[in-house]
Amino acid sequence: MGMVGMKQSYLIAFGALMLAACGAEQAEEAESVRVSALPRPEQPAGNGFSSPGEGIAIVNGSQAASIDISLPANLDELDEALAKTLRERVNAGQAGFLEAAQNDRRAAENGDYDFKPHSLTVSWEQVGPEDGMLRSFLGVFAAYTGGAHPNYTFEVLNWDSKKGTEVGFADLFADPEEARQIMRASLQPKLMEAKRERLNGFDASDEQILDTWVRPAFEENASVYENFTVAPGGSDDLAGGMIYHFAPYMVGSYAEGAYEIGVPASVFEAELKPRYREAFDGDVTELTPRPAP
Repeated sequence: MGMVGMKQSYLIAFGALMLAACGAEQAEEAESVRVSALPRPEQPAGNGFSSPGEGIAIVNGSQAASIDISLPANLDELDEALAKTLRERVNAGQAGFLEAAQNDRRAAENGDYDFKPHSLTVSWEQVGPEDGMLRSFLGVFAAYTGGAHPNYTFEVLNWDSKKGTEVGFADLFADPEEARQIMRASLQPKLMEAKRERLNGFDASDEQILDTWVRPAFEENASVYENFTVAPGGSDDLAGGMIYHFAPYMVGSYAEGAYEIGVPASVFEAELKPRYREAFDGDVTELTPRPAP
């Protein structure tokens, strides 16, 4: 998947989050204000996202919605093209979210029922090697629209610092299809192990879980292999492997939460293009991802 494909996947994923959160029509013009100057929308406690009072909020006159944005602390120190790409990712979809919130507010007024102000939390952080060829950033987008919980999804940005451009799965591997098969063979058993741990006591066979959630996520779905960030390795400039990020509903129910599964570099090093073999530490045989939100 090239640059156009990655941008399309990003917009599709963000659009799916917005559709899951709220239905959009028209909106009135919005103005920007600081979050700290606004009353916070009521949200379920412990939703796992950024702290109140941080970032930037965009709110219309009736306070239909707010947006919190958190970017890497070292943003101004990053390559100009990389920083620009991160800012573009943050900005994508904000207008649509505000339109959806405004439409929901009008629907509540017309239907004579209470409207809870919506909120969108956007948080990006650097998660890959601090130096070296490959850099990785993970974004979490959480949309709350008055329901029992926010809907959230992951976005990733993997960057070749020597070329100054974004890279995707197919850019890294000499034979992307062969690499996908290797990744699938590594990811599916680890997903099953993680799901069994969370679903302790759940009365279903491994085959049932595989058929219901795990296999469908991979079947004829090349985009699932793009949901990775590059994991830090044994040194600041080498990557130890890939961390795959599965948001709720991708491989399990919302109640299960997100899954983050590591694939060490030793599993796929032989499939990398020569250019990227030097970016990974092939001696890494195990990866322990951080706990998912």
